[in-house]
Amino acid sequence: DALPIYDTGKAIDAKTFDMWEGEFSGPMVTFIKNAPERSILLMATHDDGATRLSEEAKKTIEQLGSKEIRNIRFRSGWVFVAIKGVPLTKNLQKEKIIHSDNNKNRYAGWPAEIQLQDCLPKNIK
Repeated sequence: DALPIYDTGKAIDAKTFDMWEGEFSGPMVTFIKNAPERSILLMATHDDGATRLSEEAKKTIEQLGSKEIRNIRFRSGWVFVAIKGVPLTKNLQKEKIIHSDNNKNRYAGWPAEIQLQDCLPKNIK
């Protein structure tokens, strides 16, 4: 997760939570909850963001506006952007997911990269 502030664009923090290596849902939830209002939260998974992701973490990410957090699986690629405390418009692409499929993967055992194609609005009140 990266943490720039919307009004200034200045990054105030960045953290990585390796969900494969251990139970890091708690620290991730704390990071999200402690983020100041109007922080831009950027999240992505690589390899395994699902196996050890707790229910509390899923609910916390859903509260930010995620619709796909419960759909990630082993080796799914998932990206998500939110502005804490600011609902983003429905037509803004703020989340994308791609699942590993050995018949379709671009790389051996790995799905292709994913990108979000939108920009955050400049003047959010």
